[in-house]
Amino acid sequence: MLEGNTTIPMYLQLKTSLLAALQSGKYPKGSQIPPEPELCRQYGVSRITVRKAVSELVKDGYLFKKQGKGTFVSGHTIDRQIKYVSGFTDSVEQAGFKATSVLLQRKRIPAPDDVAHYFGIKPETAVLYTKRKRMADGRPVMLENNYFPLERFSFLGTEDLSGSLYHLLDEKYGIEPIHPKETLLSMVLADSKMAKDMDVVVGTPFFKIDTFICDQHDDPVHVGHQYFLGEIYTFSI
Repeated sequence: MLEGNTTIPMYLQLKTSLLAALQSGKYPKGSQIPPEPELCRQYGVSRITVRKAVSELVKDGYLFKKQGKGTFVSGHTIDRQIKYVSGFTDSVEQAGFKATSVLLQRKRIPAPDDVAHYFGIKPETAVLYTKRKRMADGRPVMLENNYFPLERFSFLGTEDLSGSLYHLLDEKYGIEPIHPKETLLSMVLADSKMAKDMDVVVGTPFFKIDTFICDQHDDPVHVGHQYFLGEIYTFSI
């Protein structure tokens, strides 16, 4: 049964529960999920709730409908490997989506403590901060927060950041962001600010990755605090 005493809509709770079942292998790729009456009985919800949750999963690419036969599992997700550096654009395009980006913020800010420590600079030293909303087929799936050493990467203050950052650094400046010094993975729920940025409801699950990236010469490139939409991402370790 789903939880009634919560601000999270019932259809979203059901969607999350069904997605967990899909990702656990309960419903393998190509298999048929239970029909609407059975889902209503299992979860104690109305047909309207079931239809909305299933429609969302169809829209997101996890399920597909066959006319007159039912709803089936497509298993369409974006996979990332934790131990290798893979840019957003490459990983999304490999999954069969079109990658686009919207720059939300770009400014000089005092370095947060973890950023200052990684860059080997004094706390409060200015760094370049960028925040981008990254999308797959027009749907927001990742919120990217990057911090760059200002002296070395001041050119990013005027560059077009609507495309792949890693392609830009490599092809135009000969900088290859290839060495993750440390990568930390955790789970978070969207607060009101993130929910507004990512066009989701408060409480939507996201993977959070804190990463510290160096180039081919082992020099720092950026610190990243990235949030990946949990319902569409899987991570391989």
